[in-house]
Amino acid sequence: MQRQRWSTVVAVAAVLALASCASTEDPATKDTLRAHVVAVAAASAAGDFQGALSELDVVATEASEALADGEISEERFDSVRRAMELVRQDLEAAIAAVANAAEQQRLRDEQARLQEQIAQLQVQQNQVDEQNQGEGGDKGGPDKKGGPDKKGGPDEKGQQGKGD
Repeated sequence: MQRQRWSTVVAVAAVLALASCASTEDPATKDTLRAHVVAVAAASAAGDFQGALSELDVVATEASEALADGEISEERFDSVRRAMELVRQDLEAAIAAVANAAEQQRLRDEQARLQEQIAQLQVQQNQVDEQNQGEGGDKGGPDKKGGPDKKGGPDEKGQQGKGD
């Protein structure tokens, strides 16, 4: 859901960048920039935000070269640059959101793994407790207060208890 939201935002920003290129002076430059902008939108829509950033860098290079070659005006270049800045911000936010979601999932997975380990340890402890009870339960050790045991066996100091 979050990925689709970011993809839509980035695609819209890419269309804005494309629209700002629509009236470039040179048709070949317009087509080149349009192809790269479409590639940015396609990559972002597919969730490949790093690929979209890379393609955006290509758009920036192409636009700078077009400006230097006189194929687009300074005004058109500024418009393209501003649109690219918005797209870049959206892509970086999308990358951060995906990373955050991945970290949250990793933490949920780790929590589930730890809970499973706790459950296994509890089962093991219950088995040990049952085994100890099956071997005679209370073996004449001291009671909870450290006094003589209930069966009259020796207490911690080796003295015989009173018994039942």
